[in-house]
Amino acid sequence: MNSAFRTSLILSVLIASKVTLAKQSEDYKNGMLTISPKQCTSLKQGELCYLDLEVAWQIQNKKNTCLFANSRKLQCWHEKKQGVLKQPITMKNDLVLTLQTADKQVLQTQTVRYAWVYKKNNSKAMRWRMF
Repeated sequence: MNSAFRTSLILSVLIASKVTLAKQSEDYKNGMLTISPKQCTSLKQGELCYLDLEVAWQIQNKKNTCLFANSRKLQCWHEKKQGVLKQPITMKNDLVLTLQTADKQVLQTQTVRYAWVYKKNNSKAMRWRMF
C-alpha cells in the first residue's frame, strides 16, 4: 500500500468518526428515547393489535417532560433527567411516540409500526361451492 493511499484512508476514517461523534452528541443533547417493541402485528388488517409497550428516555438536564402517543398524553415527569414507562397499548395504525417538554418542544420521536398477517377482505360476495 502506498503512502498517499494509506494517508487518505486514515483521514477518511478520522473524518467519519468525528461526524458520527457529532451526531451522537447532538442526539444526546435532545435526549434519547428507546421503545420496545418497534412493531405490533395483528392477524388481519384493520384488527386491533395488543402490545406491552416499554419506553425509556434520558435527557441531559432536568426538565418537566411528557410522553405522548399520537396526540394522547401517556405520562408526565416533573424535573427528571430520565424515566421509564411500561403500559399495555392497543393500536390499529402506526403509533408515534413523542417526548416533549412542558413548553411543547419535541425532544425525541419514535414510531411503533402496525403490521398484519392477512390482508383485509372487503369483498361482500358470497363464496360457495357445489363440491
